Amino acid sequence: MGCECHVLGDSQHRVLVALVMVAALAAVVLTFGPQTPQSPLMAEPANAESSAQQTTTVATTGQVCIECGRPVASLFTEYGVGHIRLTQCANCKHFADKYVEHDVVIVFIDMLLHKPQVYRHLLVNKLEFRQPAMERNVAKLGILLVLFSVYIDWFRLEEGGRLRNQSELLFGQRLSFATQYVFILVLSAIDAAALLAGVLLASIVHQRCFTHVKRWATMATALTIASFGKVLMIILVIWDYNEPYYPWLLDTLVFTSYSTAMSVLFDVSVPWASLMVVFGMATKQLVHLAALTVSAAPFS
Repeated sequence: MGCECHVLGDSQHRVLVALVMVAALAAVVLTFGPQTPQSPLMAEPANAESSAQQTTTVATTGQVCIECGRPVASLFTEYGVGHIRLTQCANCKHFADKYVEHDVVIVFIDMLLHKPQVYRHLLVNKLEFRQPAMERNVAKLGILLVLFSVYIDWFRLEEGGRLRNQSELLFGQRLSFATQYVFILVLSAIDAAALLAGVLLASIVHQRCFTHVKRWATMATALTIASFGKVLMIILVIWDYNEPYYPWLLDTLVFTSYSTAMSVLFDVSVPWASLMVVFGMATKQLVHLAALTVSAAPFS
């Protein structure tokens, strides 16, 4: 959802009440959800040394078959440089992780198709994504997505101002380019942090424990990787799409990607994971409105 940078009016107050009700309802329903203390999120990942030394039949802690989700001793057996043999799952008889041999294009296509197998490959079997801190390349991707969100939000603000016959973007004031950019940048960063905090809070409510908080980096990685749909919004900027439902379709793609990623991490069905994402997005929008209200105070 794009940001609307103006003082809250009656319609915004109604949105505020609706968001609070949605968040409260989602929290109440989540308390009845199934607890999954043995979920992939809570499995202890192998340290960097053990994963780097994985050769013949060395077991790696926490890795699973991407088809059935059962733990496996290893994903492949290495016989030499560039020569590996994929491990067959003893439960379902499929390869434990076929994406080991697939390139990034196949991975991206399967992410578009919302296949849980590809999310198990990325979020469970890639041990570097399950460390106490975010992996450096994922952190860079997160920063890139925040910067990209600035561009998209700015584009939406200009479109909204054009529809309202307003030339000023922020609070009806003529502010400098640098001021506008920094404001939207900070707001986008706050939105990203609020979404993560909301999902973390939803996991606490759902699992009735605080142990998931220490896995914040893994959850942040999941949200970052599942945000790939935001990149597709560049199409709305390059080409002039007048249909209003295109941005909503892309927002829906991001939402369903979040839900698929959370369902894999917590080993729950997609409806339960969707409730967690709904709570997180409602929290993000509440923080968004609060930040706008505080920022608008000096201009009122």
